[in-house]
Amino acid sequence: MKKKSAWRVILVLAILIFAGCLGKLGWDKYQDYRLDQEQKATLKAIKSSVFVGETDGEEPQLPKGIKHGSEIDFKKLTNINSDVYAWIYIPGTKVDYPIAQSSTDDAHYLKYNYKNEPQFAGCIYTEKRNSKSFTDPNTVIYGHNMRNNSMFGGLDLFKDEAYFNKNQNVYIYTEKKIYTYQIFAAYTTNDSHILKSNDFSKKDVFQTYLTNILRKRSMDANIDKKMVVSSKDKIITLSTCIGGAPNNRYLVQAVLKDERNS
Repeated sequence: MKKKSAWRVILVLAILIFAGCLGKLGWDKYQDYRLDQEQKATLKAIKSSVFVGETDGEEPQLPKGIKHGSEIDFKKLTNINSDVYAWIYIPGTKVDYPIAQSSTDDAHYLKYNYKNEPQFAGCIYTEKRNSKSFTDPNTVIYGHNMRNNSMFGGLDLFKDEAYFNKNQNVYIYTEKKIYTYQIFAAYTTNDSHILKSNDFSKKDVFQTYLTNILRKRSMDANIDKKMVVSSKDKIITLSTCIGGAPNNRYLVQAVLKDERNS
């Protein structure tokens, strides 16, 4: 009798542990789904005004004197908003902005500026799936496609082959580092979530992803096939929406070429 009772206890414990694990998995899946739906809902709500109705857009009012390079005062920026951790600058475009990352809501900076205030143009941002150290194989950076070419509206310039070939540098500044990237690809793709769809911690997955980029043949794709980019490299992906094409994104991708102390 005691033996049967002991087995019953073990069975109940096993069922409880299994149920707990299943519940944890379900909760994690739900959180991913909720964040994904929030981002899609926000994009859907603002698409018509951002890409069709907006005439001038909104430029963020940056602190006086703060621009790219040695002039960036990160202590001043983080005092304004501790979510700001980097700065992106692309010569020849209006892209010269802080980068933020929310610790609670990946979609937050779709509609809040770098001061964490509600603003139409939002803020350039990354998601929690990426570290803030730019050490991930692929760091995905998001920004609105504003009609006045502010935020990531200027990425459209890379659809022109001559411009693409002439302008290839992207600079990322952090408090301790300056990263120099070289653009190797610019193209339209679908709206699948890059970091959810690919486990870049696996070298073979990352290599396949890069190989598929270099094989792009679409009309608006500009690919520098002379550049060698492999799974040993680190890249950034700049992602923005496309007016009139809610199921597509325009990407500009660059590979890390230099890293030095600020």
